[in-house]
Amino acid sequence: MDVAIEQTIRERIAVEKARTAPPADAIAVPLIPATRYTNPDFFELEMQQIFHRNWLFAGHESEWAEPGAYQLFTRSGAPIVIVRGQDNVLRAFYNSCRHRGAPVTRDVCGVAKRLTCQYHSWSYDTQGKLKAVPDSRSFVDLDTEELALVPVRCEVWQGWVFINEDAQAEPLIDFLGPICEQMLDINGPGMRRVGRQIHRVEANWKLMVDAFLEVYHIRTVHPDNAALLYDDQSVTVSMLPNGHSRLTTEKREELRDFPMVSDQNDNPSVGLLWRQTSTSFGIFPNLVVPMDTGAFTFLSMWPVDQRTTELELNWFAPAWEGEEVPEEHLQRLELFDTVMAQDKANMAPIQASVESPGAQPFQIGWHERLIHHFQRAVDLSIGPDLLPAGTAVSTALDSYVER
Repeated sequence: MDVAIEQTIRERIAVEKARTAPPADAIAVPLIPATRYTNPDFFELEMQQIFHRNWLFAGHESEWAEPGAYQLFTRSGAPIVIVRGQDNVLRAFYNSCRHRGAPVTRDVCGVAKRLTCQYHSWSYDTQGKLKAVPDSRSFVDLDTEELALVPVRCEVWQGWVFINEDAQAEPLIDFLGPICEQMLDINGPGMRRVGRQIHRVEANWKLMVDAFLEVYHIRTVHPDNAALLYDDQSVTVSMLPNGHSRLTTEKREELRDFPMVSDQNDNPSVGLLWRQTSTSFGIFPNLVVPMDTGAFTFLSMWPVDQRTTELELNWFAPAWEGEEVPEEHLQRLELFDTVMAQDKANMAPIQASVESPGAQPFQIGWHERLIHHFQRAVDLSIGPDLLPAGTAVSTALDSYVER
């Protein structure tokens, strides 16, 4: 962790704990139109302009442990297969045979030397090249070089795998910007998957993202777990480029230096600041990563439809010996389930209220400004000129983004 950034965060925490009024540089956060969460045209634009054109989290490179290992990715709508080539490079392709469009694999995951369409048995190697065409004698001037699987951008940073359907998108590292440096302490290459949890929530995906960009709600929604551990009066946030963010909340004094993980399963690369706080990174458009010294989760909010979201929690921890997952990590998943149950119970009623005739634009506080920052990034990703009338958020916080 950069010493200057750590010092800045600690100073901000002290200021937040001491203040009795809004900070001197704070402004009234402009209203957020409630129709952003209910307008069907807005939702369609999000699907087209955001989830088909941004870097989306797909997993950890260890999940493709050997050449030929593949997994399907369908979260953005299009069926995509991510495969490790015989040259050990991870690549992604649309799961669509160049003959008549059938899938080249129907399995969710597996290991294969070739991806073979089960319709007419055209087969492709793990680099996407067409290698075999049954009854090729019936095809005139068949150019196999031009009939490779259609590629999808796939890039890896610190072991974390992202895909992007926009061939013109900036490189992943440029997109992540300062997050690349600030998340280094987690030692991504040394991670290993613990497990996955999926919760279906009857709420718009942006309402779900909003919920993880503030801690204002923990005393009300999580009084028996998170509120006992974290001091919500200490929260300090940073609006980062491209809609990304950082949120840090200090642990309560009596628990600040209490070890939350056994020595055996501790991540030694994590520094003191991350141990004494809960620090999470918001990665646009739909990923939140609350870092920890043991098992921690990558939370992804995947839209199913306008008012339904699948909250996917992918858990990782420092690599351990053997195949059996340490019981300590599994207990962490079980504990977090109680937190998620409270969030799930909270979100569906909010969606119903937002859809009601009484719904008004949201007036959020300065301590919740990451929500406005995220919503502004949604607008920029869609394109301000395409937004339905009355749905745009203000540009007033743009100058607060930390470059």
